[in-house]
Parts: sequence; structure tokens; C-alpha cells
Amino acid sequence: MKYFTLTLLTLALLSCSGEGNKNAETTTPKEEPAAAKAPTMDRSARGSVPEEAMIEPSSKTIVFNGSWFSVSYPDNFKASPLSPKQKMDNYAYVETDEATFVSPDGTVEFFVYSPQWSGDPKSYLEPLKNERVESDKTEAGKSEDAYAPTHHWVTFVDKEGKYTRSFHSKKSEVTHLVFGIKYTSVKHYERYKAAYNAFKKSLMQYAD
Repeated sequence: MKYFTLTLLTLALLSCSGEGNKNAETTTPKEEPAAAKAPTMDRSARGSVPEEAMIEPSSKTIVFNGSWFSVSYPDNFKASPLSPKQKMDNYAYVETDEATFVSPDGTVEFFVYSPQWSGDPKSYLEPLKNERVESDKTEAGKSEDAYAPTHHWVTFVDKEGKYTRSFHSKKSEVTHLVFGIKYTSVKHYERYKAAYNAFKKSLMQYAD
């Protein structure tokens, strides 16, 4: 029988640095370095949603349970996937290692990939045909330490300026964690930034 045990974000074995339950984004001074470059988006796209039509993120949250993680998100966001649903003892969850959460106005999307150990998201780390790479930064871990993570920050921009998509990958030889955010304008990014940070900090990972 599988027993779930709450672990630190890095599964307690990933680092001797005592990071605790801090997520990968907090390990460097620049949390989302791509956000500063977002103004390169098409100005017409940035103004596509009137100010009065914007919907504030809810202060209430819902817990999403994946196969090996739990994360909290604003209760007016739409989570995906919602199936297949499974239950192990008292733990009900969606059988998935990754999930997306879209704001009610469709202007912002949160993403998380948190498997039990290693692996890669289905398609999130590569640019789509309509995207170009805006920035790409890597900080390698210590080569002699298999548990030392390599941090990878990438920002993609839609070629027509419709949106910006950024992710932060924290990967070692045995684990991988990815957080991402997609937004249609800097205005929307700023509006949902606090909710995104809370989303990242809420992540809990499990092991059997």
C-alpha cells in the first residue's frame, strides 16, 4: 500500500542547503526575469482587454491534488485536467504530473509540473510554431552532486504579440519541477503576480 509522506519541495534529499518548502523561483534574485522584457509584445494585443473587463483573482483558493503533489489556486480559475480521478485511502486526486489553471478572463494561465521524481512535461518546455525565444538563462548545479539542481529560465513570445509565456525548470539527475505562467500583457501579469507567487509557495510534494 502506498503511503504519502509530505516532503519539502526538493524531497528533502535534493539539497543540504536547507531550502525548506521554498519553491524553485525563490532561489535567485530575479524571480521572473522574463517579465521585464514583456513590453516587447504587440501593443495592440496588450490593450485587447478593457480595464473594466478585467477580473480580479479570488482571495479564496481551491486545492488541486495531482498524483504526487498538491497546489492551491484561486477558486475562480479553471483547472485542467480534471480526470482521470483516483483515490488512495483518504487521498482523492487527479492522475497527472502536470496541471494548468486559467484565470476567468482568460488572460493568465498558471502551470505546474511536479512528478514523483524525474521526467519532463509533455510539451511545455519547447517553443510552439507560433512562438519565438525571448530569453534563455541557465544556472548549472554542482557536477559532483547528483541532487544539485540546474535552474533554467525561458521566455517565449507569440510571434504576433498575443501573449508571453515563461517557465522556470529546476532539474537534478533524479527530480524535476517546473512552474510556468502565460499572460497576454504586462498589466495582466502584474494583476495576477501575487496570486502566482502564492500558487508557487503552496506546492507540496509527496513520496511513497
